[in-house]
Amino acid sequence: MRRHLRRWGAVWVLVILFAGSWVGQFVAQLAHFRSEQASHNEPFVWADFYSSFFASTFENWQSEWLQLVFQAILLLGAKHWIFKVDAEDIERIEAKIDEVKDALGLPRPG
Repeated sequence: MRRHLRRWGAVWVLVILFAGSWVGQFVAQLAHFRSEQASHNEPFVWADFYSSFFASTFENWQSEWLQLVFQAILLLGAKHWIFKVDAEDIERIEAKIDEVKDALGLPRPG
């Protein structure tokens, strides 16, 4: 169980946060929908609420996915520019390690 939580703990935290935020949206939207129906002297109908709830949920998810995709494109597009220095540093360090191994007569891996 500990190993599972260590490996998948972050996923479970995200699932719990997601479920909690969705339940919070449900409760808040239900209260708002009921007050709107009451102010117009209309009866509360679950089918009307569910269509409103899922429409706002998918609208919210669509904007979140759009932001996520945009960020991913930006990161992928800037990946070589952002991490170029790090890659060059790692290659330089690896070359120096190989030089030290050659000087000591140690075999290179691979």
